[in-house]
Amino acid sequence: MNKKIGNINFVNTAVGTYAIRMDSFSDSISHLFSSAVADWDSSPTTVAGVRVVPWGADNNLPSEIRNLLEKNNLGPGILARKTGLLYGQGPMLYRVAVENNERVQQWTVEPDIQEWLDSWDYKRFIREAFTEYNHLNGVFVKYTNARSVRVGRPWVHSLEVLPSKDCRICWPENDSHYLRDVTHILNGDFDWYGSQKYTKYPVFDKYSPARNEVAVKYHSLRSFGRNMYAVSSFFGSIPWMRDANSLPEIIEYLNKNMIAAAYVVHVPQEYWEKKKENYLADHPEATDRQVNAALEQLKDELARQIADIMAGKGNVGKFFMTTDYIDPASGKPYEFKIEPIEMNIDKYIEALYKISRIADSSTTSGFGLNPSLANIIIDGKGDSGSQMLYALKLFYGADTQIAEDICLEAINDAIHINFPDKKDVNIGIYRKVINKEDNVTASDRTTNQV
Repeated sequence: MNKKIGNINFVNTAVGTYAIRMDSFSDSISHLFSSAVADWDSSPTTVAGVRVVPWGADNNLPSEIRNLLEKNNLGPGILARKTGLLYGQGPMLYRVAVENNERVQQWTVEPDIQEWLDSWDYKRFIREAFTEYNHLNGVFVKYTNARSVRVGRPWVHSLEVLPSKDCRICWPENDSHYLRDVTHILNGDFDWYGSQKYTKYPVFDKYSPARNEVAVKYHSLRSFGRNMYAVSSFFGSIPWMRDANSLPEIIEYLNKNMIAAAYVVHVPQEYWEKKKENYLADHPEATDRQVNAALEQLKDELARQIADIMAGKGNVGKFFMTTDYIDPASGKPYEFKIEPIEMNIDKYIEALYKISRIADSSTTSGFGLNPSLANIIIDGKGDSGSQMLYALKLFYGADTQIAEDICLEAINDAIHINFPDKKDVNIGIYRKVINKEDNVTASDRTTNQV
């Protein structure tokens, strides 16, 4: 196999390059969406002798999303902009008051609380919390208490955001499926399962903060139908993002090699099921990862065989032989289909472009940020200042409070634990209200401030 991009295999032969796409048993992200693994968090898996709640089909969803986004042309920029909008002008302490029958935040300065915040990098904590939340709708926070907890005096020394890819929820000891029954969080390198450096932390309890010197808590926005981990807001856009990521590589490869002929090969699912059964019969101890790797290798070999058979004048008269599998319901055989695609590179590129547009639109919608705020240029046209202004006001009015509540919950709990006489003080995000230029006096307009 000369090149594989996404689900498309490119095979170089004596007479040209063949593009063959076979979708069955594709990469792990596609595997994630199959019905067989839709309930991946319904039963525990064991890591380093500890039962944990799997996060994704291969217990590696955060890393899969990371790898996907690093190749995407839109995702990282949109999420970075969303983090910047959430952060606003930065954190500040406030008290809540009611004025003219409206809730208002009265910003304040509390020297003792600020001194504690300055004793550790609280601004970095908030930025990292927003980053984790924007990617996975949740954040793991490590609470480090002062030594005074040994004598029963609660005091949170500092907070730290733990990368989601390094954290897993331990399966509840009572075998329930509820987050409230979780007592421990496992922390370690889940990208490399050979690692034995895992730490099992107790879950932090704000009502008994002095129980443990170090504890971890998972702050999240619960996803519908999921009891443990939250799922990204753009989870449903992942298939589109995966295809969009492949398009630049496909076009680059076409430019270098050009396709002399292209075929779409339809392989019946039952063919792969039979191969899987045979492999498991010969290797009963094989893991899911090993089975998938073996099937991918078989798929590459099949693509090479098909390409060799169809290529060149010397292969005229040769045939492709396989075994038909009978559908017990209809009595009809499952057959391979090989459909030629006309050599219309311009139409093919145009089709890829249209797919890219749809993928970009789906991706943008999934990230939950108005294109005006995401700085997306469509056909060389950007949105007007008024559109951006109204989009910003809507974002501040509807899309910031929940994120702020979840990401700052740990700091606010710590403030109320350390300073029990100031339970009315919270930390929030100060966001300056932006007015339209025609509502601002001439001397204060932006053009006169530069």
